[in-house]
Amino acid sequence: MTVSSQVIPAATAPAQGTATPPPAGSPAPLGRFDRLAPRLHRYGLTMLRGGLGGVFVWFGVLKAIGLSPAAALVVDVLPFPAGGWFVPALGWAEVALGLWLMSGRARALALPVLAGHLCGTFTVLVLTPSAAFAHSNPLLLTLVGEFVVKNVVLLAGVVVVTTHPRH
Repeated sequence: MTVSSQVIPAATAPAQGTATPPPAGSPAPLGRFDRLAPRLHRYGLTMLRGGLGGVFVWFGVLKAIGLSPAAALVVDVLPFPAGGWFVPALGWAEVALGLWLMSGRARALALPVLAGHLCGTFTVLVLTPSAAFAHSNPLLLTLVGEFVVKNVVLLAGVVVVTTHPRH
């Protein structure tokens, strides 16, 4: 049996007290969150850029002044002997990266530099796995392993704040 496209069911009147649906093809009215979300998104990107930059500056200053708990890890994972100058120099580089990120300038250049630095931290997982994984199990992270793996989130944040379109 074939149904003709000419057959259209009769429209029924809505029950008393119910809202009529919007006409077909017209957008539904936006809810409070949907109206607020674009503004929150814009402020959220600014907050994310500031937060990421602040973390780089904070961790960098700790390395530069010799108070970083990660300094020994940095030296242990290097494939070359590092002098006493290396960790402070790395710290000042991180301070510069953080300020650069917060400035929002030259984002196309900042992305590969910041991504390279963060990806460099993953060498701990390859070069000193005993420091990152308990009992040689890649699912059992040590405190060092957690410290390194959280950089996946920092890397994702860097990608977001350096690639969002300017308004």
